[in-house]
Amino acid sequence: MDQRFDVPVDAAQELESLLERSGAEFHREGERFRLLFAAGGCRWQVVCQCRGDLAMVYHIHPARVEDPARALELCSSLNGRVIRGSFFLQEERFVFRDGAELTEHWEAQDRLARALEYGAAVMPRFWQALSAAAGGTLLEIE
Repeated sequence: MDQRFDVPVDAAQELESLLERSGAEFHREGERFRLLFAAGGCRWQVVCQCRGDLAMVYHIHPARVEDPARALELCSSLNGRVIRGSFFLQEERFVFRDGAELTEHWEAQDRLARALEYGAAVMPRFWQALSAAAGGTLLEIE
């Protein structure tokens, strides 16, 4: 980690360092990272997209949405309950998005960890509602 204060933070470098230090298995494709999360009997894919000092974290529920109108209603309801981040539909799946803006080297990995951990808490909390609203058809996680 570069400790110089005049050098911009590189989110991809910081995320890679955090994931390696944590022992998490991940796949990096340039500025994009893919990994699997599991908590409370739930398992889902996480995709992180970095750009400069910004990292966006997408937690992707594996159930295919059969009724988009019903699913969008749930997204709206859940967005009123989460403190930060938001739910939306993408390619017939629920996605919870959060992110981290990395303004200081000394706190960059902590901000990234908080963004990952918040989504890791949100997904199991609403797992049953998401699965029921999707119609219950689970897709294989890549």
